[in-house]
Amino acid sequence: MTILVIGAGVAGLSAAHDLAQAGEAVTVLEARDRLGGRVYTRHDVASFPIEFGAELIHGDRVVTWDWVRRLGLHILNWPKQDESLVRMEDGRWLTMRQACDQDPDFALTRTWARDFPTPQDGESFAAYLERVGFSAEQIRYVRRSFGNALGEDIDLVDARAALDEIQDKESGKGDFRLVEGYSAFYNALAEGLDIRLNCVVQRITWGAAGVEVLCADGQRHQGQAAVVTLPLGVLQSGAVCFEPELPVDKQAALAGLRMGASIKMIYVFEQPITEPHIMAIYSRLNPPTWWSPSAGRDVPGQVWTAFISGNWARQLLALGEEGALQAGLDALRQELGRPDLQPVARYLQNWPQDPFTLGGYSVVKAGHYGAREKLAAPTPPLFWAGEASARTHQAATVHGAYLTGRRAAAEILAWSGR
Repeated sequence: MTILVIGAGVAGLSAAHDLAQAGEAVTVLEARDRLGGRVYTRHDVASFPIEFGAELIHGDRVVTWDWVRRLGLHILNWPKQDESLVRMEDGRWLTMRQACDQDPDFALTRTWARDFPTPQDGESFAAYLERVGFSAEQIRYVRRSFGNALGEDIDLVDARAALDEIQDKESGKGDFRLVEGYSAFYNALAEGLDIRLNCVVQRITWGAAGVEVLCADGQRHQGQAAVVTLPLGVLQSGAVCFEPELPVDKQAALAGLRMGASIKMIYVFEQPITEPHIMAIYSRLNPPTWWSPSAGRDVPGQVWTAFISGNWARQLLALGEEGALQAGLDALRQELGRPDLQPVARYLQNWPQDPFTLGGYSVVKAGHYGAREKLAAPTPPLFWAGEASARTHQAATVHGAYLTGRRAAAEILAWSGR
């Protein structure tokens, strides 16, 4: 049986790897000239790998660790306690530990250590927090940290879906960085696979006879089945035509999700700009979240990354690339009291305007809890993978995308009778 996999991100590579291991003939079609999708490691920016996309292993019990051990990779831990600085609402600089110890209201927005009532149907996360008694100050903290990490403004995110992430006990604790870069992981997944780069899919024809994929260069590829791992933004844009149209339930699933606006801005400095042990800054300004991938490495200079999503990202993108980069630098200068700061290089990774992504990662719209499961449901001979189809608490993560690829591969093998 010949199987087509649309997309060489982690989900597609995971599905293709498992199918090839099962003895199936697999062809991976990738629009870009590289592997990885939204996992994008660059080795030409600094003396060590810099992640322009997904960066961290979220949790000490996720499946990614199987590959870390298998490949003999090295890990840097991001504890976030004494290594992170928080600009408090009253203007003080405190470490994360000090902020949690001295301000119980702030601590709740980090630990979520209380019993939360069930959200109402259709309730946004912002409305929910207000209803359960969060103060305006606490909600501002949530917007700056947890909300920014969610990938979209909390006014647009379903409250129940957000609580799934908060109450996730399965993934474990902590955030970790791969010393060798995430490219070591996705390159290992890709080893031995038939991958066609620069293949921009325009049309997917599917039915009882199988699947035919038409690419922009006129190439056609046929298979008995296909795994679709296109990012949510691309699926929603109509850039890829499905013939016949997707079932009503699948279209409803796509309508119930939103591709969040997420960007990264990376600044390279010749000299360290903070104390060596400081790994992150939580700012009152835009960008709200900064971290240094240099931390824990014996390397010259220092690299700082700003992660920005939702309305924060849209405000910066409205300034254009150079305007956004300058605004980010100005905010960093102001927070650190260092008007002299001048990077030797700076970069903007604009995922919302990337034609093969059209956004950062997915969120569930308020009132559409369950849309991820509907998107994941097989419609043979089409099978679905990608972070948007992950279980709610695993969405927007590399391990979540990886597991959706494995799920889709298992579904195809079961469908084909293997």
